[in-house]
Amino acid sequence: MKLNIKQIKNSCLVLAASCMAATACTGDFESFNTDPNSAQTMDLTMLITTMEMDAVFPCGGSDTDPVNRYQTGFNMFGDNYAGYMAAYHDWSGGRNPLVYVMDNASYRDTNFEVAFTRVMPSWLTLKYAHDSGQISDDIFAVANILKVMSLHRVTDMYGPAPVTHFGESRNPYESEETCYKHYFEVLNDAIAVLTDFVAGSPDARPLSKVDAVYGGDYSKWLKLANSVKLRLAMRIVYVEPQLAQQYATEAVESGVMESADDSATLKSYLNITVNNPLKTIWDGYNDARMSATMDSYMNGYQDPRLAAYFQTAAAGGYHGVANGIYMPKQDDYKGMSAPNVAESTPVRWMMASEVAFLRAEGAARNWQMGGTAESFYNRGIELSFTENNLSAAAAATYAGNSSLRPIDFTDTSDAATKYNISALGTITIKWEDGGFEEQLERIITQKWIAMFPNGQEAWSEFRRTGYPRIFPVRNNQSTDINTETQIRRVIFPQSEYSNNLTAVNRAISLLGGPDSGATKLWWDKK
Repeated sequence: MKLNIKQIKNSCLVLAASCMAATACTGDFESFNTDPNSAQTMDLTMLITTMEMDAVFPCGGSDTDPVNRYQTGFNMFGDNYAGYMAAYHDWSGGRNPLVYVMDNASYRDTNFEVAFTRVMPSWLTLKYAHDSGQISDDIFAVANILKVMSLHRVTDMYGPAPVTHFGESRNPYESEETCYKHYFEVLNDAIAVLTDFVAGSPDARPLSKVDAVYGGDYSKWLKLANSVKLRLAMRIVYVEPQLAQQYATEAVESGVMESADDSATLKSYLNITVNNPLKTIWDGYNDARMSATMDSYMNGYQDPRLAAYFQTAAAGGYHGVANGIYMPKQDDYKGMSAPNVAESTPVRWMMASEVAFLRAEGAARNWQMGGTAESFYNRGIELSFTENNLSAAAAATYAGNSSLRPIDFTDTSDAATKYNISALGTITIKWEDGGFEEQLERIITQKWIAMFPNGQEAWSEFRRTGYPRIFPVRNNQSTDINTETQIRRVIFPQSEYSNNLTAVNRAISLLGGPDSGATKLWWDKK
């Protein structure tokens, strides 16, 4: 893996697929200003493509290697911390995020950089255009949904962030609570605009040429906005339970994803080419394989989705790698199961199965979700099977199994040191009307399996709920993170310490603890 990410200064040119869209941006995080007159001659709707290519997974653009951005921004953090994948490389002499060391700015800065020097400058250009009447409310509503999807991942990684005053002369860090309440406000505005638009012009597709997610179908964008609102509502349930219930209920009443074709994925479309970066990571770099936790759960459950998620190991079967191995030898682990991802595989943003499991949890909390916890739980499994080209009958058989449990992990690699691990999970598959915590563990465990490979979201849900029971890293090289509690956040970017120290100190005061991977986020209160 090459590490050549550079901070973008002043004006820059952002390329999205084969569309060229000029947008002013700055890497000087003190102000985040942009020039509202910098892109007046371009087709502004192309910035929707730019935002899509960068918003949730940074896989667009040409100024830096998009695969490296994806790997350092997401794969080396969320994908590994969620227990989805394990990387086996001795980056930075073994001092890297895989063993809880974040000294190297090339790792910990990426997600922040992508959001604030790529996504948000495009959004700001569209905001100026909207304010001056150059683009309509509906187009800006889509931009706002993309904004929230990008920025909530920043706050879910770092904590406080400079969000609500982006583009103003001063853009201070704000608490996660302030950021989250802003996200709900922005989503509510977008939902209101799109609801009116779809009611009045159900067949209109203003973004049909530039929307690589839904082909300009606003009815789908409306469902996505409500589904993201439901996701974020559940995220705050342990810190703002009444507000969480209110927003979750509103989202369901307004209309969330219910079928597999509602799912949001980024894929090649018309003249927009999307290459899934995981293909290069597992194949070109040989840096990602199935994790030991995935091995324990999916092999234990004899899960039919194994073949959809992973390739067979060199010796046969599906076998993983323990997370957090210090100074591994790559050749020892190449034969383990790689992700079953090709360049053309759509990048998953939010799937209908996730929404069903969110509703299952809401129903278990006695919220009005439109059904029972059991019905949504089983529906989530069925949708996940459908999303992976498996039958509803296979899903029903799987969901009805009351005996299978996660199994011990056996290290089948070629390494001299074997990391065999006793199973932590004991939960079975079939729904049982037990106590709330048992229901929650069952829901989140199946939700975790269904969300693969969206590791950032899965890591957030693990931190929020404690489920599933993810194996701790084998070699914790940090000085402050508890191995059993596991990492809770990513420390603030080195670029911020270098260029924006006063603001970072404010951010730390809002964090409620030291700038450490051990400090819990605002919503991490269970």
